[in-house]
Amino acid sequence: MHLRYFLFLCFFCTQLAYLQAQVPKVYIQDIKVEGNKKTRPIAVKRYLDFKVGDSIDLPDLLPTLKKNERLVMNSQLFSAVKINIENWQDSLVSIVLVVREAWYFFPIPIFELADRNFNVWWRDFHRDLRRVNIGMVVLWRNMTGFNDYLKVVGQFGFTRKFEIDYMLPPIGKKQLWGYGLNVLYSQNKEQSYDAKDNRLLFFRDLEDKKPQYRRFRASLCLKYRQSIFDNHSATLSYKSLSISDSIRHLNPWFFLDSANQQRSFILDYEFTRNKLDFLNYPLNGYFLKLALKKRGLGIFKDINQLWATLNLGLYKRWHPRFSTALWMEGRYSLIRSKQPYWQSNAIGYQDSYLRGYQYYAINGQDYFLLRSDLNFKALDVKIPLFKNSNISYTKSLPIKLHTRLHFDYGYVNDPFYGAENPLNRQHLFGFGPGLDIVLYYYNIILQTEYSINNLGEKDLYLRFKYNF
Repeated sequence: MHLRYFLFLCFFCTQLAYLQAQVPKVYIQDIKVEGNKKTRPIAVKRYLDFKVGDSIDLPDLLPTLKKNERLVMNSQLFSAVKINIENWQDSLVSIVLVVREAWYFFPIPIFELADRNFNVWWRDFHRDLRRVNIGMVVLWRNMTGFNDYLKVVGQFGFTRKFEIDYMLPPIGKKQLWGYGLNVLYSQNKEQSYDAKDNRLLFFRDLEDKKPQYRRFRASLCLKYRQSIFDNHSATLSYKSLSISDSIRHLNPWFFLDSANQQRSFILDYEFTRNKLDFLNYPLNGYFLKLALKKRGLGIFKDINQLWATLNLGLYKRWHPRFSTALWMEGRYSLIRSKQPYWQSNAIGYQDSYLRGYQYYAINGQDYFLLRSDLNFKALDVKIPLFKNSNISYTKSLPIKLHTRLHFDYGYVNDPFYGAENPLNRQHLFGFGPGLDIVLYYYNIILQTEYSINNLGEKDLYLRFKYNF
């Protein structure tokens, strides 16, 4: 009996291998790029998951080309990408990428709020225009045709900031190594020095014209491209921070040792795996980032900190209009001793927000955050503008409307600074509906959300994002 089963299994495996061997394949003999004026072809081919000489099963050919159109669009080099087949002879095919280059030079005026988000500025600071930053960002993408970029920032107002940032993606024959440079100087006339009831406390001396907080940073980043989806980076930075005597007296733990200045070298390592369909507004795929950050390399003895962080996004399109999203992030401090107060930011800052708790700053040593959405695309239209324009962004206005239902959870562990902040070490929840207005292929996004938290608080929140 056992021999009969063994012979049947051998026969089944043999037939399966035979059938697989009979699946017709096509072989890529050439890849061309058309429509590119500035972008170098090698920079476009970097985003393809196939190359000359590869084979593709015939049934998978069209889905593969569609997927690679999205991959090339995620480079943010083009406003349109179409991949065609030509010169199909026997099992050999030539691939042609027809692209329309985007606008690469952006002088962008700065008019931004200095506070953590729009809602805090609108309600807690009563729409005070003195808490606004103005200036100019000059963004030059694709300077050399390799999808590099140069950003120059000049900003005045609540926070004075000057920054130069340059990034060159991996280039060369194997396109393995790239690098980045960054220099920044900023100063604040007003500075948050502590938190009470999970609200930031600020100090500003109206008679003293000196800044309350200064920051200088210089960094060098080295990038390694393991594959089209997997990337590694290592960044070495030098940072010098200084505060006024007033801030030091208000919070002696700001720099931990009652000092006015803190200097440190910082070493960051990041691994990212990006398999998202749309980088700026994902609806399908997943994203993973693992990072280690070491502040203080034993040179200045000012700080000794080691963080491990995780970011994971899971997105699933169940229908052309329906999708779900799950975003998780967390941080754990591997050195458990008390750290400077200014390094305790957790939930409520930048992209680490918990919907329903936008008015609160929840500081701590460790945190976990989960955001989930049920997304429905209600509208997808393109409004004609100037058809004869040479600038692609002015020919038409693509508009998408997405309605959402969200449910969020967060938890922050603060063993050192949480005594007067009741939301620390509490399970936090927020839920409600939302509406996203999306312009120019997910480059400009206006989000409105009505959220209810487990404190019983309800409010309408606004968020604006642009991706250029």
